[in-house]
Order: sequence, then C-alpha cells, then structure tokens
Amino acid sequence: MNQKQLSSLYRGILLLLAGGGTVALLSRVDQPWAKEATAIGSVILFLGGAAFIIFVTLAQSGLNAPVRDEPLPSSLYLHHWHRLARLAVAASVVLQVILVAVLLFVEPPKQCPNWLLPDKRLTPVWLPFFMFTVPLIAALVFMVVRWKWLIRKAIESADYPTTTPVSYILVITVMWGCVMSLLPWALLVSKCGVGW
Repeated sequence: MNQKQLSSLYRGILLLLAGGGTVALLSRVDQPWAKEATAIGSVILFLGGAAFIIFVTLAQSGLNAPVRDEPLPSSLYLHHWHRLARLAVAASVVLQVILVAVLLFVEPPKQCPNWLLPDKRLTPVWLPFFMFTVPLIAALVFMVVRWKWLIRKAIESADYPTTTPVSYILVITVMWGCVMSLLPWALLVSKCGVGW
C-alpha cells in the first residue's frame, strides 16, 4: 500500500470505530429521536463497513489474474480460504437449524407472544427467516459447492486482465452473507430479549 492508501485505511478504521461508539451511545438514550438515529446509524455503519472491507480487499490485491487463454494456477483457488468459507456456511446452516428448533419447540417470551415481533404489524419471526435467510443460505451453499466454477466464470467474464483476486472477493461475499443470514437471530435477541 502506498502512503495515500494507508492514510485512507487509518481514517476508515477511525470512522468505523467512531460510528460504532456513537451508535452504541445513542442506543442507550431513551428518546424517540435517538432510536431513529440509532437505526439509521446502524444501517450507515453496516454499509460503510462493507465498503471499507471492499476497499481494503481491492487495495491489498497483488495477484494478477491470468488471461483467458492461460490455464488457471492452483494458487488462485486459495484452498485454505475455501475451507474457511465452507466452515462459515456450515456454521450459518447450523445456526439456522437451531433457530428453527427454537421457534418450534421453545416457549416464546412475553415480549414476543407466538413469536411475533413487538412492532406495529406484529411481524412473525418466520417472515425474515423465509424471505431473507433461506434464499441467502441457498446462494451461499451454491457458492461454496461451485467454488472453482464461480472463479473460472468470473475470470472468463472479464474482458481484460485484472489485478483483483477473484477468490478474495468470493470469500468476502460468503463471509458477509453468513453475517447477514443472522438477521432473524438479531431480531430475536434485540426485540424479544432471547438470551438476556
């Protein structure tokens, strides 16, 4: 990394830490405006964290992807990262199975009768699970199972050689997908008080 990229990296880290601290402090204030500011700040912090990770990944990429006519080197697949991605997806699947077991067999707390979130519409916890988590987990499982195929297709689709290692981008995509698949768990803990 050159000096300009390094200073951007440090500024990004400081902004993320300051944003996280601000959101944490606002979440303790018991005012309606603070709750809205916390929600908006959390979304901005999440998007900023994603952009920061993509920036760092692109800045750190030093591998040159081969031109289409050349055979792909085995180092491009980065098997240790593939194992880590498989482990993360497996852990996400296990956590979702545990979530289904909790929703089916555990008595709901008073804050969430019949596992309905305490909002104006009384949204069932099953809704974000089926609308968000299930398709996301299916996509993650596909990515992990068809790892080499995805890397080859990504390289073949580029019209020019790139310095971005496709496998790094793929690993980051899988990891963020695993984190985002925990949305129903986050709703259970934050809205229903499960685990407190």
